[in-house]
Amino acid sequence: MQGRLIKLALLGNPNVGKTSLFNKLTGLNQKIGNYLGVTVEKKIGFFCDQKISYQIIDLPGIYSIYPSSENEEIISTFLLNQKIKDHPDYILFVVDASNIKKSLLLFRQVQDLGFSMFIVINMLDEAKKKGIYINIKKLEIIVNTKITLINARNGDGIQEMKNQLKILIQKKIRSLRIKSLSFSIKKQYFHAIQEVKNHFHIKNPYEAWYHLACDKKFVKQNPLLKEIRKKYKIISKRLQVKEILDRYEEIGNIYSKTVSEFISEKTKNRLEFLKKLDKSLILHPFLGYIVFFFLLFFVFQLIFFWSEFPVRFIKFFFSYIQQNVENIYTGPLSNFFLQGFLPGINTIISFIPQIFILLFFLLLMEESGYISRVIFLMDKIMRPFGLNGKSIVPLISAISCSIPAIISSRHIENYRDRLITILVTPFMTCSAKLPIYTIIISLIIPNIKWGFFQLRGIILMMMYILGVITSLCVAMIFHKYLKKSYDSHLIMEIPTYKIPVLKNIFISLWLHIKSFILNTGKIILLINVLIWVLGTFGPSENNFFKKNHSFLYPINIEERKLENSYLGLFGKKIEPIISPLGYDWKIGIGLLSSFVAREVFVSTMNSLYKIEGPKNINKNEMHKNIYNNKFVCNVPTGVSLLFFYAFSMQCMSTVSIMRKETKSWKWPITQFVLMTLLAYVFSFISYQILIKFMDHHGNISL
Repeated sequence: MQGRLIKLALLGNPNVGKTSLFNKLTGLNQKIGNYLGVTVEKKIGFFCDQKISYQIIDLPGIYSIYPSSENEEIISTFLLNQKIKDHPDYILFVVDASNIKKSLLLFRQVQDLGFSMFIVINMLDEAKKKGIYINIKKLEIIVNTKITLINARNGDGIQEMKNQLKILIQKKIRSLRIKSLSFSIKKQYFHAIQEVKNHFHIKNPYEAWYHLACDKKFVKQNPLLKEIRKKYKIISKRLQVKEILDRYEEIGNIYSKTVSEFISEKTKNRLEFLKKLDKSLILHPFLGYIVFFFLLFFVFQLIFFWSEFPVRFIKFFFSYIQQNVENIYTGPLSNFFLQGFLPGINTIISFIPQIFILLFFLLLMEESGYISRVIFLMDKIMRPFGLNGKSIVPLISAISCSIPAIISSRHIENYRDRLITILVTPFMTCSAKLPIYTIIISLIIPNIKWGFFQLRGIILMMMYILGVITSLCVAMIFHKYLKKSYDSHLIMEIPTYKIPVLKNIFISLWLHIKSFILNTGKIILLINVLIWVLGTFGPSENNFFKKNHSFLYPINIEERKLENSYLGLFGKKIEPIISPLGYDWKIGIGLLSSFVAREVFVSTMNSLYKIEGPKNINKNEMHKNIYNNKFVCNVPTGVSLLFFYAFSMQCMSTVSIMRKETKSWKWPITQFVLMTLLAYVFSFISYQILIKFMDHHGNISL
């Protein structure tokens, strides 16, 4: 046994504590991947106990092996296909002690497929608080499976579980594989079952039944199977309904024999208090939203204040490195390191504080049980737009940054809903757009005040409202045209309130941040270096290079050679395309450079037009730049820029994280093209309309 890797799978309903158990068993010795051909996340971990090595896979939580979502389809495929590399030797079936009745349906289905099962009853303390007591010995005899008790959140009983698992493996106890089905198949289906077994080389009668009862594409949907159904007048859905009804009848008998309930007065009062809390506040149709948005406001304030210092420290650290390297060595390699490589690393690391803080609070709310209540509360509002309640967290999070917002969409099980959420998230006004909006509004909008209200502040608020409206409108369009693989239903159980376990939160945080650095980070770095190359080098005939022997030394961009770089020349090439929007080649370069990050536009404009910032803007420098006999810094151009940045995806980090989350370049490229076209159209219309009302002094007269 010492040399063999034992493969385990964690299976169970949602919110039964599988992930907590997975983290306790594997710690940081785990990796995140995806199931073949799909975007659903797969976590595999490893641990050793008493010289036995284990591989364990944390399967998504499901209620039945008959798929009604992508998660359930993945599990069904995983269980039926024994050729899959990670096909388990044993299944650790995790059960919530306070809701064992609901878990027994899935357990019996998987057990009848012939797997070696090992029941792990979790959260026994929660069951006792509710006055629920389980006769473990009697339940073991009835379901013919070894049962162990644990508390995955604090680690109680996990070593005993490992010991029991070792005994089963060393003795090679195969009695865990059920020899007779718990589900009785009627005689009228025997011939159909036999034909399926013969034609598809299936030994297990329940697996053959499953092929007849399941009507999804991943089951062998060939003409022969359809012919067998037609021959015996079998309707798949009817078989499913019959099986579920028969199984729940058996489950009811098991529950009555093994579970007793006794609720003390103290427990009853506590449960009543929590129900009243949910009804009168947390899930209240009006107050519930106020509580949620107050918490979000609080979290975003913390994101702003808590991330400010680490981001400043990161910038100071990289600035310190840059100054020292500049003093030590100058040349092409120094320029590459200081302007190409180092800013890319700086960009990647600068995202980490925001991602860390936002995901920390999201995981905190998830661990406590609050996030499930928010999802339930928001579901009705989000449905008309083709989203579900779980979409609200990424959309609100996008106000801070689209990167962690798109990452947080992973908890949406339905792939179509998750895809729509990812596609509309970039339309929200993120914090990177704020510097652009601020400087443009300060340039073109007069500082008019009406008491407490300020015109510039109202315009800024309208840009945020525009982002929300656009996101919902685009979601409705995708909802209409994207094909449904499964009907989107929010099936969830409201969990009990729990005290969060920080260790579990930090393990999940580390895995997400590591995944961001290793996957998204390399794309950010690559594009940053590419833009540096284009902005640094140019054709020699434009005197952009200084020849020294056999080497070509690039001139620093800050030496005002940007105009002759490939990036500058490209900006001039695209000038005829962007001129209808009111932009010259310099603004074109600003748009191109902001692909690294939106806020780069401000620093680029600062370099080109000597803009010092929204509080000390030297408008004369902008006004000196004449384009087509019209001021570049004018209301039409400013409004055009506001619309362009409101609708365009000017952020390579968002593109790269979309590529990672969708596992394809199809959607990021499609999204980038569509958003750019939308931005162009709105910018063109706004500029062409406003320019007609502008006089020769650059003022608008309506």
